[in-house]
Amino acid sequence: MTDYKTYYNTRFRKDITRFFSTIPDKSRFHEDNQNKQIFSIQYERLTPTLNHLDFLNKEEKEYFGIALFFTVLTDMVCYSHFKTFYNDFFKLTRYPKLIGNCPSGCNYHCNPSDIFAAMNYGRDILDINRLDFFEKFNESIETMENETIGFFREHLPEIDGYTFWVKCKNEFPYRLKT
Repeated sequence: MTDYKTYYNTRFRKDITRFFSTIPDKSRFHEDNQNKQIFSIQYERLTPTLNHLDFLNKEEKEYFGIALFFTVLTDMVCYSHFKTFYNDFFKLTRYPKLIGNCPSGCNYHCNPSDIFAAMNYGRDILDINRLDFFEKFNESIETMENETIGFFREHLPEIDGYTFWVKCKNEFPYRLKT
């Protein structure tokens, strides 16, 4: 893989589909077991101990984690700040929800930045398999800004993409580039 933009535009959809294919329906549709329309990702499913991401190499996992962060973040920002348009947004995207683990955490939505912690869960700071999201996250910002603004311009022009992006930036876990 050469860069984030290439990964996001060529591999992410395939990788997230493959990731979900490794998760049992009871967990994958935890919030919607009957209709199976709302995808859920329980925190533990991203941890190295459950091996759901073993089909990716280290660099691909880093890019996947960042793309997943932006996917969950975008969904949460729309729900939190543009609730009037959320149903239309959800029909277009069907973005997954990041939730806690059962038995009690599964009733709560996690912060998207928890994706990074989950993917490194149990890994020591010196572990060669520890994922480093910092630089790749910075690299991803321009691509995701363009994607986000373009999405709203094309699919939901009722929402100003620039205003939406500012709400997203306020939630960034890293502050390298603004």
